[in-house]
Parts: sequence; C-alpha cells; structure tokens
Amino acid sequence: MPEMKTRGSDREANSDVKYVLVVGNDADNLVYTSILLQRFNYQICSAFTVDEALDLVDVTVPSLVITDLKTSVLGAPQLIERLKQKPETARIPVIAKTEHLSPELERKCLDAGAWCCLKKPVDPEDLYRTVQAAIEATPRERIRIETRLSVMVNNRPLDESAGEYATVLSSRGMYVETRNPFPVKTRFPVRLKIDEQEVNAEAKVIYSHKEGEGPSGRPGMGLFFVEISKEDEQHLKQYIVGQVTRGMKQPKP
Repeated sequence: MPEMKTRGSDREANSDVKYVLVVGNDADNLVYTSILLQRFNYQICSAFTVDEALDLVDVTVPSLVITDLKTSVLGAPQLIERLKQKPETARIPVIAKTEHLSPELERKCLDAGAWCCLKKPVDPEDLYRTVQAAIEATPRERIRIETRLSVMVNNRPLDESAGEYATVLSSRGMYVETRNPFPVKTRFPVRLKIDEQEVNAEAKVIYSHKEGEGPSGRPGMGLFFVEISKEDEQHLKQYIVGQVTRGMKQPKP
C-alpha cells in the first residue's frame, strides 16, 4: 500500500494550507501533536516558551495556537492575554491542553479567552475534530486518509487493472475512482476488507466526477455510508487512526 496521507477535504479542498503554532515545554508531547497535525495536512511551527511563541507570531500570524497549560516561563493564560492585546492576533483561536482537566480549570481557561480545552493525552480523532471546528469553514468530524483499497461496488469488484480503487476513506464514506461513476443519490451495497476483516455498508453517491475533475483528475464518485453496523464503523475508525499514528508512540501526559 502506498504511504498514507490524511485528507482534510475533497472537492471543497482549500488550496491554502493553514499554519498552526504548537507551544509547550514537553518535547515528547510537542513532537507528537506536531506530527499529528502535519498528517492532517496543516503547516506546523513549534515553540517551547510563550516568548518564543510571541516572536513567531510577530513573523507570521497563525490560524490556530495549541498550547499546554504548563508552558514554561509564562503559562497559557498569559499567552492568550498577550495575543488578545493586539488587533492582528486577538482573533486567533487558542486550544489549551492539560493533564488534569476539571470544570473549574476549563472555566478559567475559557474566561481567559481560550477557544476550548483538551485533556492529555489527546486522542487523534478529538484533536482532528477540534482543530477542524476551530479554523475550517466547513469542518469535518471524521479523519479521512488517502489510501488504495480494493472494493466491491454493487456486488461487483472494481477493475483494478484500470486503476479503480477506493482512494479516500473515512469511517462513514469513501471516494472511489472508477471509469463508470453512478449518478448522484444512487444507493448500492459496498464491501471491502480491512486488516482481514470484511466491512459491509449501504452507500449513497453524494457527488460524481468526470475525467479531469475531482481530487485526482480521474473519474469517480464520493460515497456516504447511509447504513453501516457499529462494529464495522468502529473497525474503520481503528484502522484509520492506526494509519494516522503509524510509527508514533503516544507520549505520557
């Protein structure tokens, strides 16, 4: 299988890669969060202290700041306060991470101006969903990855010799490259095998591309799983998160 890439969107994809600043003095957590964000197709810059972060913000204003509450020299509330003081940085959403997230601590962060708080260790799906909600015009709830999977469509296998595969996958849908895409709103069964486990779903075509259109310029169709068992959906989620975090070790809080 080719190297996995995450995909933030398909035909609505924004060509402008958003820049996220990650702040924290725990190197393991800093690297882990930064790599995850890179695999979500965000441009990353990191800083160990609030002063370093503010110096970087002076050079390029990020779309988002993610910081640990226990950032060295000054804490996250001070970083948020400093950002709010300048008109050019006042609207930057800030996500604060902490090991011990209590209602009182969360309220304190929100009162300081944080967009939200996340509990460490951060779950990849929670991070993806939160970042999407914070800075994307059309946020997605589910991670999508680029892949290359054989799939049965309407009880027939795709023609792999012609390059027909499922090339984008989420836990509730996929993009299928095929020379014969079905019309929008068509429903049919799909079946694919993930890590030796068969996944079955009832899919509906939500958009269709001709030659020269779509994410790859090849004909195909975007499918949404209108019916899928909880077990199969969970299996897809585990597979996708496993692909996203491949080669990474979850850091200690």
